[in-house]
Amino acid sequence: MQKIRIKNRNGITFIEVMIAFLILGVIFLPIFFFLTGAVRDTEKFYTETIAISRAKFIMDTLMFQMPWWAIKDGNPCGFTAYNSVTKETDSGVGGLISRAVPKMFGDGSSVAGEFKGNGLFVCRKGFRYRARAKVVDLDYDSTSANPVVFSIPIPGSLDRHEFQINQLVSKRDDKFNLIKKIVVQVKWSNNKNRDPDKDPFAKSIFLVGFKSDLEG
Repeated sequence: MQKIRIKNRNGITFIEVMIAFLILGVIFLPIFFFLTGAVRDTEKFYTETIAISRAKFIMDTLMFQMPWWAIKDGNPCGFTAYNSVTKETDSGVGGLISRAVPKMFGDGSSVAGEFKGNGLFVCRKGFRYRARAKVVDLDYDSTSANPVVFSIPIPGSLDRHEFQINQLVSKRDDKFNLIKKIVVQVKWSNNKNRDPDKDPFAKSIFLVGFKSDLEG
């Protein structure tokens, strides 16, 4: 009579391996999605922080560093070292413009020696941003339908002394400028190396400020 011997196998079968991988996948898949989502959120916060910092840097420079007359209205705004009041070109302001504008707006802000408030810059992680500044001269002279009037009380009297803009502010570039409205926009894409102008899901941040000049 022939005896059948059954060998003891200490190994595992292919099916057991597949089941083990399936269990590991079920366990680690949520962890993987959590980590990738955390990285994605971190990059979103990073890009937004860069955009806010750049917008604030541009606004602070225009408000407190750049002379009033050096900022030209437009969308995008322009910059000039020619003072229309003194009829002279200020070399110091020209140097400031040539150094500050490229740092504020990045590539494309200087074309053929002219500086504009519009450009593209890239952060260290490869995200692309577009910075733009729009400036509107709020100029209302005495010939307008609703001229701006300043009313100043006269000490010891109930009367008030009234002034119009053209009596307080010197005429520059054929305008009696009182206030410049500055709108700074920084636009960015959350996809690395992608121009935000070509990204339909690009984000934007806006800062609005008013720069006054009452020196006369």
